[in-house]
Amino acid sequence: MTYFKLNIVPVIACLAFFSQDVMAADTDLPDPFSQAVTAVRQKDYSTAYQLFLHLAEEGDYDAQYNLAVLFKKGLGHPTHYQNALKWAFLAELGGIGKATDMREELVDILPEDTLELVRAEVKEVLTQRFEASDRSVILQLAQYNLTIAKEPDFKTSYALRALAVAIGIRSAMKLRDEVEAELEPKDLMDAQQMAAKLYEETRWPLPE
Repeated sequence: MTYFKLNIVPVIACLAFFSQDVMAADTDLPDPFSQAVTAVRQKDYSTAYQLFLHLAEEGDYDAQYNLAVLFKKGLGHPTHYQNALKWAFLAELGGIGKATDMREELVDILPEDTLELVRAEVKEVLTQRFEASDRSVILQLAQYNLTIAKEPDFKTSYALRALAVAIGIRSAMKLRDEVEAELEPKDLMDAQQMAAKLYEETRWPLPE
C-alpha cells in the first residue's frame, strides 16, 4: 500500500485494518465505509470526505477518526483544526486509540475559546445520544466529564458510571469505584442521588 505514504499514512493505517471486515461482508454492493476506502485509494478525497462524514455523524468511530485526519490534512475539505479536534475527541471516546495523538496535538494548537466551542459540540453530540437512550454513550459521557471538560466533573462522571452499573454495562463498576475515591462524602451522596434520578427518568434497552 505504498501508494498512500505521501500524505495520508494515519488514514491508511486505520483503513487497512478495518477494510478486512468490510471485504468479508456478504453483499453485492460495497457498504459506505468500503466505498470511502476505495475513494481514498483513488485519491478521490472529496468523495471519501462525504462518505466518512455521513458515517461519522451516524456514530462510526473508525469513520470519525478518518474524518478527523481528512480535516487535519486538508484532504476533501480545506484544513479545519476545529472540526478535526471534534471528530478526534469523539473517535477517542469511541475507543480509537490513534485519535489520542491527534487530539493532543490539536489541543496544543487551538486557542482556549476555540477549545470551548469544540467541547460544547462534543457534549451536544453525546447528550443527544444519551437522550435517545443509547447505552453505549453513557461511559463516553462520563469520560467526557473527566478528561474533555475544562474542569473534571467527578460527581457527574460518578453518576453516569453508577447508572451504567445499574443497567448492566460491563466494566462500569470498576470505573465507578475509581471516581468514588475522588469524591467527598457529601458530593458522593449528591452523585448517587443524581444517578438514581437518571435511572428513574430514562428507559434503557436490555444488553444485547
